[in-house]
Amino acid sequence: MIRRTMVLALALTGLPAVAAPQAPATASGVIERWIDAVGGEKRLKKAGRVVVRGDAVDEGVAAKVEEWVDGDAWRRVSVAGARTEESVCSQGVAWFKDWNGQVRELAGRDHRDQLTEARIASLIFGGALIRLASSREAELLEAGAAASSDTLKITPKDGVPFDLVLDRKTSLPIKAVRKPYEDEITIEFADWRAAQGRKVPFSVRERTEDGEADASTVVREVLPVAQGARPPMTRPADGPKDCRFDAGSAAEGIPFNFENDHIMVQGQVNGKKALWFMLDTGAEATIVNKPRMEELGLTAFGASSISGGGNATDFAFTEVARLRIGTVELRNQRDGVIDLSGLEKIYGMPMGGILGYDFFSRFLVHVDYDKKTLDLSEPSGFVDRGTGVKLPFVLEKGQPHIPATITLASPPPLDADLIVDCGAADTVNMTSPFVKSHQLLTLARKKPADAPNTMAGSEKEFFAQTSVRGRLSGLALGSFTLADIPCNLMVGTTGAYASDAFSGTLGEGVLHRFNTVYDYSRQVMFLSPNAELAKPFPPRKTFGATLLSDGPDYTRFTVTGIRKSSPAELAGLAKGDVIAAVDGRPAAELTLGIVRKLLAEEGAHRVLTIQRTDRSLTIECDVALVSLDEP
Repeated sequence: MIRRTMVLALALTGLPAVAAPQAPATASGVIERWIDAVGGEKRLKKAGRVVVRGDAVDEGVAAKVEEWVDGDAWRRVSVAGARTEESVCSQGVAWFKDWNGQVRELAGRDHRDQLTEARIASLIFGGALIRLASSREAELLEAGAAASSDTLKITPKDGVPFDLVLDRKTSLPIKAVRKPYEDEITIEFADWRAAQGRKVPFSVRERTEDGEADASTVVREVLPVAQGARPPMTRPADGPKDCRFDAGSAAEGIPFNFENDHIMVQGQVNGKKALWFMLDTGAEATIVNKPRMEELGLTAFGASSISGGGNATDFAFTEVARLRIGTVELRNQRDGVIDLSGLEKIYGMPMGGILGYDFFSRFLVHVDYDKKTLDLSEPSGFVDRGTGVKLPFVLEKGQPHIPATITLASPPPLDADLIVDCGAADTVNMTSPFVKSHQLLTLARKKPADAPNTMAGSEKEFFAQTSVRGRLSGLALGSFTLADIPCNLMVGTTGAYASDAFSGTLGEGVLHRFNTVYDYSRQVMFLSPNAELAKPFPPRKTFGATLLSDGPDYTRFTVTGIRKSSPAELAGLAKGDVIAAVDGRPAAELTLGIVRKLLAEEGAHRVLTIQRTDRSLTIECDVALVSLDEP
């Protein structure tokens, strides 16, 4: 949806050189010189409706591109083999069709940013520049007389404001900078030459602040479009249906594992052996686990990066012919590829991947935490029978955002924009900019720890987060109000939780208290309270040992960290110990989730068989827990 780095090589014709102007004092002066520099008002009027065609490489994926500009109406189509990605803006409405053929009308930041993309294209390639001088969209930011450039701040109607920097010598744009999300997006213009009676940039580079986006395009032609000759600027056509149920229009009673506080279902890729897939509403794409590509018979292509909770990681693509979950099959999917080996060690489960937006957008997804089952059905068959509380959300970058109100020990209440993230195990994670701007380290911090908390062994992983413990007096979600909620206050400076584009995430610590229906087609979810809602949030306690697993079947349980002066340390456990058995049950008969639960049963007597370097020893202890929230 966001064009990354772009290099345009255009068909050229000669235009007379324009003399370098004196530094203008007004926005209209800058714009008038810009109009003269690209060929004058008459030529701009003739070039007001154009199509640009070219060959592109976007995030390492080759594609053919057409970009239609007609006033403020805009359509961009990328075709890569049999797949098409399409963006359309018309009369203030914006649509996006992704590589898997899913079409959605954009809302929120997605909507505003695509309107701005269209506006920039109309200024650079179309005739919108003529109207800019007489509008109130642009203002000139102050610059000294000795400066080599002038900056216009342009605020499109319903769009994202952007700064357009123009070179004083040529009066032509150098770059456009906007910030629709957490990172700035910069489009750099260079090598302006003549094409179809006006000057256009021969080279255009689009990139993001964190370097995630990288694309290049060589344009074959720029042509005027006669009235009525352009394609309709309307909602793109839906792609072919890509999911099939074994019977009827639903797959019901799919069991899921919740022992690690994540919804894990078994799935098969292209008929290979079953692996675990995590449901994650916080993931903007469905992901395949990179280290398992060979055993799944898949090949990765393309190259980019993506931000996780605390860091960025490499991101590529793969083509998945069939992904089976229960009695439904998704077909012909282009999925992302990320190394999830770190998560496998944390969960102790062989993972095939993560089910994100591409999964949730196909179905009504009903999560029943009481039965630990998942029901998937066709969105068109939904009938609202009034069960559950309806909570609308806005999809931004494929993630559902809901409004919430949080209260602290002292007023006033704070409005928060939370991402519904069933891929987050905890209750509420507040972003570091939100924490800082509302002084939550002072107002909501529960324990003044010596250092922020990061899970041992995960510091370099893309999902790693750096936080301190906090507590909210209340959290209002629609008509529900929850009280005395433990939370995490993020303090990291990298990754998704360093973003100022949202306030935080709502995770499984809250979500599992409701049986939930996700309806992405209507951008709404339904919350039905279960027995967990009435329970107070339990105090967060720990035995003091951090455990990770590895080995072919993830039954090698290693102590990767010991909390100072904790019951685990007092019992004699040490970093590097391998737990070979618990109460006589060998590791091969256990899972990491079971071992963690056995060491979280306060008062229970445990006998641990430990392998320490080259010797075996037995540790007996009565499980005691210490608070993570209190000094």
